Amino acid sequence: MDEDVEEELMRKIRALEEGQAELKREVSRLQRRRGHHHQPAGGADSSPQQQCAAGLSSRHHVMAMQSLGQAVHVLDLQGKVLYWNRCAEDLYGYSASEAVGQDITGLIIVPGDIPALNNIIGNVFTGKCWRGKFPVRNKSGERFSVVADATPLCDDDGRLVGLVCLADGTQTLEELIACPVDL
Repeated sequence: MDEDVEEELMRKIRALEEGQAELKREVSRLQRRRGHHHQPAGGADSSPQQQCAAGLSSRHHVMAMQSLGQAVHVLDLQGKVLYWNRCAEDLYGYSASEAVGQDITGLIIVPGDIPALNNIIGNVFTGKCWRGKFPVRNKSGERFSVVADATPLCDDDGRLVGLVCLADGTQTLEELIACPVDL
């Protein structure tokens, strides 16, 4: 079953990439046409998807996710890691290649905290967002707390496909609070 889900996700990713390439070609055609006759911004030929595709490539989207100052991980509906950025590597000690495909509970959650995590994930999978402090562990087994923000992840048709979690160690936040602002 997991292989079927992974294959379906890969098919959707390929379809999205092909769709984005088609949108880019269409935007280029529209821009060439606008050179001959002016089409106002936001006109009939303009859509948020085309504007997004014209502004950022898939590579730029990945670069933006990697550049965030918080750990970002994306989970599928079974709790398997689909995406793991550089800050997640730094925070938890696992490289993306080690984390992707793994169950999040076995990776960073102490067994006694799994029921609480399952409750949070269950709420997120009903469409609710969750924000709070949660205990985790890193690759070396060291326990610490993160402040996390988990939100549902839906596909283009509005179907739930997983969740996105942004997290930062509470130590980082405590250091920020303790430091005076330098202007």
